[in-house]
Amino acid sequence: MKHSLLPMLAAGMLAYTAGAQNFVQISTGAGYGQQSFYRLEDDETVNLPLTSWDIAFSTIGLADAAIHINEGAASGTGALPALELYLSPSGGFSDPVDISGLTDRLFNDEKSWNAGALNSVADPGNPFDLGWGLYDPLSHAIEASRVFALKLRDGSYKKFIIESLAGGVYTIRYANLDGSAETTATIAKADFPDTELAFFSFSTGETLANGPEQSWDLTFCRYITPLDDGTGNFLDYAVTGILSGYGTETVEARGIDPATVEIETYIDSFQTDLDVIGYDWKTFSFTDGWVLPSDVAYFVKKADGHIWKLVFVDFEGSGTGTATFEKTDMGTLSSTQSPLGELTALSIFPNPAPAEATLAFTTATNLPLQISIRDVSGKTLWQAPLQATEGFNAIQLPVSNLPQGLYFLSMSNGNRTAVTKLIRS
Repeated sequence: MKHSLLPMLAAGMLAYTAGAQNFVQISTGAGYGQQSFYRLEDDETVNLPLTSWDIAFSTIGLADAAIHINEGAASGTGALPALELYLSPSGGFSDPVDISGLTDRLFNDEKSWNAGALNSVADPGNPFDLGWGLYDPLSHAIEASRVFALKLRDGSYKKFIIESLAGGVYTIRYANLDGSAETTATIAKADFPDTELAFFSFSTGETLANGPEQSWDLTFCRYITPLDDGTGNFLDYAVTGILSGYGTETVEARGIDPATVEIETYIDSFQTDLDVIGYDWKTFSFTDGWVLPSDVAYFVKKADGHIWKLVFVDFEGSGTGTATFEKTDMGTLSSTQSPLGELTALSIFPNPAPAEATLAFTTATNLPLQISIRDVSGKTLWQAPLQATEGFNAIQLPVSNLPQGLYFLSMSNGNRTAVTKLIRS
């Protein structure tokens, strides 16, 4: 449904900068042999060879325990097979693993950075089950509960457990399937203060020193997703696509004129799924090669409310792995005024907040709202419903337990969302 923003724009409730445009080229290399981590505001790109890492550990907060596998594979000359992750049937890490028993292959779901392939086996009925380990509410540590086996790109295998996550430090133990060459490594979240993933290689036994040092918005990569084989069955297939970064929300506009499409039509439709852009912004034809539709655009919103429009105009395929897109700066939702037409005078004080903060606003009507506080990665740290009453409203915000830093407070009435910054000093 289209929602007009004209009254709000007239009132200054959305602030847009001039629509600066430029063309950007991102390459995943010949045969898709690398992954590219890209930042929208300055076109900063970090390229990582597929062979540089095997699994990635979440470094957000003390408790987040997501672990992802590198699903990339290269094609053509120098083809590189994908890693294969399995749930081991062995009872414990000391038990030998028989390759013939490795039947339960695990994948990332490409929906959230808060859960990866190693989390996919968690019991949904047990809130303490993180897949690779169980959370102990007394010690606040996560202890290993499952053994995994990984087929490396050279065809050899490693078995491993994530022994624990305690005090912000992961401990990983791994060995050959027969138990030989056992090794232990640690990954401290504190060593990665400005990014959300620590990339680990079994070949080196270390985390990547040259990974992305700051948050990124888009990852150009190959990953595995289930595709219909035409008979109603689904196959896990390697695709070349684009995944959204932490805290980034995306919406696809299809069947439109990319030059004239209006952001206000889609302002309420942003999604947090990583694969909204995904792989289907292009198709392959045996007669024409790679074909890009002329009626598709994407809007990408960062955690601070800044929005960009992307229109893909070219893809060179496996020869260079280069994608070309036009990027338009659509501006930022105002941090001091609300896009909720019913609200005025939205403010937080004091801000920066040393220990306590108050959210104040005025509404012309009684209004049910949902309030949330997110960190810069987009992770929700607190949320609560609020029944606002006509006139002035003031509520205390639970900021005393937040570490110092930048956060975003969101207020939603189900159709529109207002976002403002909250600084914990």
